[in-house]
Amino acid sequence: MASDDCKNLLYDQACLQVWADNVPNISLWMQSEECYKCDLLKKENISNNGITYIKLNTIYSLWLDLTNDSNHHNCRTLHTFEEHGVYQWNITSNYDCSQIKQISSPQDLFMPFVYALLLIIPSFAVWFFINYLQRTYVVPSVFRFASKTDLDIENDFGTGSNEPVIIHPQIPTPVKNNSYRITSLDTFRGISIILMVFVNLGGGHYWFFEHAPWNGITLADFILPWFCWVMGVSIAISLRSQLRSSTKRKYVFGRVVRRSIALLIMGLVLNSVNNNNLNTFRPMGLLQRLAFIYFIAATLETIFMKPQPYFTNTRLDVIRDIIESARQWIIVIILVAIHTVITFLLPVPGCPKGYLGPGGLHNSSSNLNCTGGAAGYIDRLVFGENHMYYGTPNPIYQSLPFDPEGILSTLTNTLLVYMGVHAGRIILCYQYTNERIKRWIAWTIVLGLIGGCLCNFSKEDGLIPINKNLMSLSYTFITGSSAFLIFIILFLIIEHWRLWGGSPFNEIGQNSIMLYLGHNIFYNTLPWRWQPVNETSHTEYLVMDCWATIFWCAIALVMHKKNIFIVV
Repeated sequence: MASDDCKNLLYDQACLQVWADNVPNISLWMQSEECYKCDLLKKENISNNGITYIKLNTIYSLWLDLTNDSNHHNCRTLHTFEEHGVYQWNITSNYDCSQIKQISSPQDLFMPFVYALLLIIPSFAVWFFINYLQRTYVVPSVFRFASKTDLDIENDFGTGSNEPVIIHPQIPTPVKNNSYRITSLDTFRGISIILMVFVNLGGGHYWFFEHAPWNGITLADFILPWFCWVMGVSIAISLRSQLRSSTKRKYVFGRVVRRSIALLIMGLVLNSVNNNNLNTFRPMGLLQRLAFIYFIAATLETIFMKPQPYFTNTRLDVIRDIIESARQWIIVIILVAIHTVITFLLPVPGCPKGYLGPGGLHNSSSNLNCTGGAAGYIDRLVFGENHMYYGTPNPIYQSLPFDPEGILSTLTNTLLVYMGVHAGRIILCYQYTNERIKRWIAWTIVLGLIGGCLCNFSKEDGLIPINKNLMSLSYTFITGSSAFLIFIILFLIIEHWRLWGGSPFNEIGQNSIMLYLGHNIFYNTLPWRWQPVNETSHTEYLVMDCWATIFWCAIALVMHKKNIFIVV
């Protein structure tokens, strides 16, 4: 919509001044480049022999099209605008699209990160300084935190503590067994939950800290898969520990059921914090998703896992991790096959079979009400549109509401968790670092190649595009591959080379449930967040979101020092 001028631009906005010189009856049509196969939409009628001021969104490049009354397209161009930039477009009778000029310098998009670092770096310095004082006993005992005791800590969304694991860092010479927690796993969990909190708080309102509108992937799209993968590793280690201690399987299964129900209830209660209207209440959510996939994966392991590692004393011992988990993998593959068959063969009224798009403006609005294909259809059929992700449509495609934690995608999410379970089984089946690393590298490469082939190593052109909303197979394989890769790096640095102890992420990762619940419940309250004074740039939003994240991390660290752990 036109404005009198281009003052008071907000973040991710630019101003376009359109000068029309004796060119009557034209209009400007626009569309975001991110909107794949979308028709352009009318933005503004252009004043003849005058100036039209238009505020534009700068997140994605924009298609611009000048059209006259007879719908003749006189000029079409793709242009990238920068935040707070002022641009001038002189339109004459020849309709030259190359006449867009920048007349005012844009704001440095990444300058706010300098201010954020001024907050983050001192926070790390304070943490390490406090640790140093405690190690050197400089602080009087009355002011010191209680020292950590050796507790069996349940440190995950519904999983038990890491079983003490035998680490043989020397390769290949056998060394004395050193049994201790897998610090790299706690560290990975801590990194994941910190990023999750930061992104959920807003991520400074930067687009790359938000989820992709449909196909594609951003940093935010990796976080949940990493967390689910870590949960899978913990499932394998925790259940093996319980079975080795001669706990009856029915009691282990009882714990699995109890934790799953607890997560489900917490998720439903959390959803009611901001919306307790039963007409629009959203039954699905992150904790509910974790409850379902945890129940499936943990139940399979409870039924089939052996109390001791599987040995054949033959050449097959090199794949004993696969042999031991063959039955579980068969069931998981069946679940994925069911997902694939439903996705591509389920008839959806008014939609082509196998449709994976966002509906709305996609494909020139030919599949207007087909958002998410079979997955979206099932969710709308079961829950209704008013109960899906608070009824929020996709702003790019202007499509129907779609729930990213829907029913069908639970099946592929189970596959992702089971990748983590298998990573944990590799730890349990092999004692030496090189044996573990070689297998994890193999999984990293194979999963990455499969995911890349499914999406044709592109954003839009593959058989199964990479898509977080649908939890598509290509997305599952690629994010699973990335989780293996990051864990390899952390395992080598922390467990093998002993270059870093994982602090402070290690300690934070042991209170992840508190962080998730806390930042959601107190989302818009002081001292974590406030109404920004300056809404024209990312600076205050980024500093505020960093501050809130650091504050929650500080709470988790104090709780760790005091041996306070919120468990399920």
